[in-house]
Amino acid sequence: MLLSIPSVKRPENLILFSILAGQLFKLPLAQNSGATILDLTLAGLCLVGLTRSRFHLKKPPAFILSGFIFTLIALISLIISPLHLSNFERLTSFFYILRFLILLLFGLLVFQKVILINAKSAQRLLVISGLGLSILGLLQLIFIPNLEFLQNQGWDPHFFRTASTFLDPNFLGGYLNLTLLFMMSLRATERSVVMTVTYLALLTTFSRGAYLAFVTSFGIYSILKRSTKLFFLTILLFSGLLLGFFAYQHLVAAPRGVDRTQSAEFRLNTWQQGWTIFQNQPILGVGFNAYRLALRQYRLADEQFLGSHGASTNDSSLLFVAATTGIIGLISYLFFLFQIAKIGFRKNPILLASLVGLVAQSFFANTLFYPFLLFRLILLASVDGEGFEPPTSAM
Repeated sequence: MLLSIPSVKRPENLILFSILAGQLFKLPLAQNSGATILDLTLAGLCLVGLTRSRFHLKKPPAFILSGFIFTLIALISLIISPLHLSNFERLTSFFYILRFLILLLFGLLVFQKVILINAKSAQRLLVISGLGLSILGLLQLIFIPNLEFLQNQGWDPHFFRTASTFLDPNFLGGYLNLTLLFMMSLRATERSVVMTVTYLALLTTFSRGAYLAFVTSFGIYSILKRSTKLFFLTILLFSGLLLGFFAYQHLVAAPRGVDRTQSAEFRLNTWQQGWTIFQNQPILGVGFNAYRLALRQYRLADEQFLGSHGASTNDSSLLFVAATTGIIGLISYLFFLFQIAKIGFRKNPILLASLVGLVAQSFFANTLFYPFLLFRLILLASVDGEGFEPPTSAM
């Protein structure tokens, strides 16, 4: 009976739709949180894959194994959390551990070719999803430039910034940066129009963190490829991003009384919150994804902030890990990232450059745990990275 269960043909098409849907559709779980279509799609693919394989899986690669170890530590930290958590609060926090576990399991099934996604189909998925998000984002910028109406749902009130279906310019910028980087694996004739649209969408996110990720990842990639041409192209495109941000500051933000220095002060405040929580529980933290509850019980934020999406995490990914899983969880998570970096260094420069860019941005937005970005990393680490490398003429 198990063998009669059909396989999913072209799973990348289902995943593509899930990515483009972004944060627009969610299965609500708790305050300002829920399972996205991407979560549900990956869970379904994993269930089908496990059933068809009769749960007979080979030994996982090092990066998956280290991810499982971090997941176990995260679960222990939640079980013995010093916070006064209700059963519902523990269950809600557990769902985010389950999300991380599903992403790892998906990577394992792709790596062992139970879920059939190869380098070519992964390339198509990552490029088209980035282009689709770019087009949807530019349409949003033109027709719905003011997103203040989303504030009562916990989102930041962005104005004249490309947010697309992610509803957040910073995370969208991180995704588009990785898309632009991945376009380096295409021939020049294939990437010109696609790269122009995606670059324009990245520019109009006006996200300083995404710009930092861009110059970092492209700079690393140009060094790995030993390409002087790409290095100067990186400088040129980064200069365009800076000029665009300068124009936005003076033509849009300043006339509306938007002070972007306040966002820097706010970010510094979240770092202080995370450090305070870590100091209180330095060994195993307060429990993975119990961050919002820690802010409330330690009285580190007001009710208005606690009702926002930003209260569920810290603006620094590594501080978030340290605060919620302690020094033990932080060490295991860094080892997980190190294993991904090793894969990139050995055979996939795009993966290594993507990781370095996300780590750079992760000090200003929790990009390392954003499911759409984490999915990209795990997918790139799971397929044959050598299939992404372009012909010599492409560079």
